[in-house]
Amino acid sequence: MADSSVWFGVLGALGGAGVAGLAAVYGPLRLHRRQVEQKDAEKLALWREGETARLLLVRVTGRAWIDALERTVQDLEAGRPMDLERYDDVIAQVSTEAHKAGISLAFSGAWVDSMDTLPQSVPIPPGAEERDIQAAEARARLLAALREATRVVRAEILRRTVRQPEARESEVGQEVADAMDRSRVARATLNDVLSDEISHVTEVSPRP
Repeated sequence: MADSSVWFGVLGALGGAGVAGLAAVYGPLRLHRRQVEQKDAEKLALWREGETARLLLVRVTGRAWIDALERTVQDLEAGRPMDLERYDDVIAQVSTEAHKAGISLAFSGAWVDSMDTLPQSVPIPPGAEERDIQAAEARARLLAALREATRVVRAEILRRTVRQPEARESEVGQEVADAMDRSRVARATLNDVLSDEISHVTEVSPRP
């Protein structure tokens, strides 16, 4: 009986040691796994924040460009004297920022332009997702519309400056009005696409 007690004591001690050993091994493993999961979650949160910021920047810079054109057209309609050099400077700034925003988004892997060429954009890689292609095409259409509107507004300023420098015209040509309408439509379309992209970013993981 005494021997049995001894053996039970030994087995109990060994069992306790085994449990302690397992705890010593698996405890750190669980801790490590939790740390890895936490780091992954933080990485994902940062990625989503960065992608969302880049998407919003594309939206903001596109708006800045069209706003600059809208203000210029309003000045033309009010018959105010226009400074062509000032117009060129403003457009150069807003268009450069818009292109930079697109390039930043392209190299992040979210989506890229399909219609423009470097340095404005990079080509869509083989196997791109349909949503990437749609977003790229929407942005390319907006850029094309904004460039065309920029051209016709500039031509209107030049016409008034060169041919009638002292006249106070208040009506812009139909070409200007049509170009601005196309830009507004293209911007509204892109904004819808960007909203979908932002929603998608909150649901997916970073691309490899």
